[in-house]
Amino acid sequence: MKILGKLRRLGHSVNTIVGNATVVLFVVMTLIVWAQIFFRFILGDGIVWAEEIAKYMMVWMALLGASVVYAEQGHISIDFFIANSGRVRWIKMVHTLLATVLFIVLIVCGIKYAQLGQRLISPASGIRKFWPYLAIPAGGVFLLFQSGMRFIDLFTAAGDNDPEAPAGDSPSTERRGTQQ
Repeated sequence: MKILGKLRRLGHSVNTIVGNATVVLFVVMTLIVWAQIFFRFILGDGIVWAEEIAKYMMVWMALLGASVVYAEQGHISIDFFIANSGRVRWIKMVHTLLATVLFIVLIVCGIKYAQLGQRLISPASGIRKFWPYLAIPAGGVFLLFQSGMRFIDLFTAAGDNDPEAPAGDSPSTERRGTQQ
């Protein structure tokens, strides 16, 4: 069980780091957009690269943020039917396995897409499109990691009883209080 505790702590640490990176991306993106507004409407001449970079940062933020929300089980779900069946854990395990397949496809296709972006240059910023396209496989890797953590929790069903599990990381943690 020590290994499971270490894995849970690792998952929690990865989730914290990715969450903080998402916040930093959001703050920088917001500052770029505000600077663009200031330069365009106050000074009369916009920043050429601002919209493009803000768009790329939004993509990174969305794909990294998806893994944070996935780890916290915060995606919208309608669980009325599975909550009333006696096999909730098994249904969630199958769902997690299907999501894992999707994340692997996201990684494989994202790598191919990023490789394509090595030959393309973004018109306004002049950067290779490899960097914005890299968000697809990077987000897929973090989603795959969190999916593996969720499957381990569901398979071992130790999320409720393991004292080494970080608070809020177990599959039994419900977020119903924050969803309406």
